[in-house]
Amino acid sequence: MPTKLTQKQVIIIGFAFFVVLLVGVVVYFNLRPSSKTVTAKLVVWGTDDPQAMKDMFDAYKSANHGAEITYRQIDASTYQTTLLAALAAGTGPDVFEINDHDLPLWENVVAPMPATNIEQFSLVTLQNDFPTVVSQDFVDGGNVYALPLSLDTLAMYYNKDLVDSAGIAEMPKTWDEFDTDVTRLRETNAQGQITQAGAAIGGSAASIPNAVDILYLLMLQNGTQMTTPTFSGASFAGTSGGASPGLSAFNFYLQFANPGSPYYTWTDELGDAESNFIQGKAAILFDYAAAATDIKQKAPFLHYAVAAVPQPSGATISVSYPSYQGLAVARFGQVAAAWNFVIGLTTDNSLVGLYNKETGTPSALRSVIQANANDPTLSIFGTQALTARSWHEADSGKIADVMNAAIVSVLNGSAESTKALQTAQAGVNAIIQSK
Repeated sequence: MPTKLTQKQVIIIGFAFFVVLLVGVVVYFNLRPSSKTVTAKLVVWGTDDPQAMKDMFDAYKSANHGAEITYRQIDASTYQTTLLAALAAGTGPDVFEINDHDLPLWENVVAPMPATNIEQFSLVTLQNDFPTVVSQDFVDGGNVYALPLSLDTLAMYYNKDLVDSAGIAEMPKTWDEFDTDVTRLRETNAQGQITQAGAAIGGSAASIPNAVDILYLLMLQNGTQMTTPTFSGASFAGTSGGASPGLSAFNFYLQFANPGSPYYTWTDELGDAESNFIQGKAAILFDYAAAATDIKQKAPFLHYAVAAVPQPSGATISVSYPSYQGLAVARFGQVAAAWNFVIGLTTDNSLVGLYNKETGTPSALRSVIQANANDPTLSIFGTQALTARSWHEADSGKIADVMNAAIVSVLNGSAESTKALQTAQAGVNAIIQSK
């Protein structure tokens, strides 16, 4: 006959069964596939079309159940004033874009990455995941203020038919080679007027929207110290009024719009640089990857390609010039949650890939740059992202106006280059010191 259990034994066995059941439940819930639960409701502002953001945001919300993201597109021409007014009124977004050159402009209204998030994403992670210029642009005093989804750089677009017809087998890798090629690509009429520009370079922003960026590229490649070490003022014109790396770069740029130069190839009278390129009236255009979409839409049969920007002869370090946006977090709001969102968005290869595909922009992640190493176009922008260098501007829009005024003053003969650059330096000093 079975032995009858005592009440004490029944209690012990029941308790043991309960413990085993409890352990099993705990193990099950820890081992089963889990989805992250996020309760943040975030408002994001930017200049990209909402449709371009949709797939990325949908994928993020699928991986972060409970996340709610409201996106608002602001027109690029009014973005800065609209955003500043909203933040001042307390009605601004949780997350918004800032230009890579404009951290000083926004530093009082953006929240640096808090300590709770730094455990998730440190400065070492930033340096490992992104090109050097991201730290240069968005880190100040050891604090991270923004992270990018893409990183664009100036590149050299060229008309393959015009280049082939000029007998140029390889695009110039140095500016000395560029000088020579410009004379081979340029065509003039009997009156000496340019009928085919070798390149859209040397003019003002009236005809070349990226004129100031090309000038910055040349200055940085030439070793120009754009500001003082403490960022308290501009220094690109030098201090003595004599020769300086900045002045040499300025004169090099201007020679292409100087009728007395052997490398004369451009005038503002030709009109918009991109239009000339599309119409086959300019062989070379300096522009960003984002321009490719516009060119393809306007001239789907144009036979063109992209090459890296030339470098100074004998240079041991390549330098390219960037233009991109970083996602920043408003100082007053859901700082930790918003930074979780920014980190999660910008460091996920698949999410970043969706954004790059929709916007046609090159990736800012080193891992994606490496994955695109064999792509004939993306590899150019990826390599240049790794060599991109920037400088600490106080307000890129106002400073660009000052620099463009310097170009105009030389082109119209109202000032010689040394005086024009000194005037520009004084103007930039005033902008920096007003911040």
